[in-house]
Amino acid sequence: MAWQAEQNESLLVFAAQKGEKEAFRLLLTQNWNWIRALVYSIVNDTDSVDDVMQDICVQVIRKVDTLREPGRFRPWMAVLARRQALKYRQRKNQRRIVSLNNEEVAGQQCDYKAGQLLDNLELRERYQQILQAVKSLPEMYRQVFVLAHLENLSYAQIAEILDVPVTTVQIRLVRARRMIFNQVKDKEKNEV
Repeated sequence: MAWQAEQNESLLVFAAQKGEKEAFRLLLTQNWNWIRALVYSIVNDTDSVDDVMQDICVQVIRKVDTLREPGRFRPWMAVLARRQALKYRQRKNQRRIVSLNNEEVAGQQCDYKAGQLLDNLELRERYQQILQAVKSLPEMYRQVFVLAHLENLSYAQIAEILDVPVTTVQIRLVRARRMIFNQVKDKEKNEV
């Protein structure tokens, strides 16, 4: 069954390389969720994901002709998505440095924090702690964690997307979970 899916994807790639719009649409639709999760794991901001996904779609259309092995579409797509997300993150970080001098940013942060305090205290705090722990993970661990837990991908699928061995995926996932657990527990200890 996995062989058929791979063969079908290869046929879609061939069709897309010939300019068939429906093939492009199907390729993007079939891979949309894991690409989105990968992008989120890099840009670490849900508001930015759609912008990056749009850039990725444009790049796929422009560069699908450069893919020599249609059976390697997913790893190719992962590299392309990772590059676009990293470019976006770098541009965003440069803009953030410039905007840090604005007093408006400080006001928005205060308003945001005040709103957080009023919302659903204990459950919201736990959620925030876990989310912050995930965001603070080193990128290679965050990618595996997001693909495994938000997209429910198998170790083999994650390994294919990231172009690493399955054992590497397993090790990174265990380490990511341990880092998240330790960070949340440390935060709890410090609050008591």
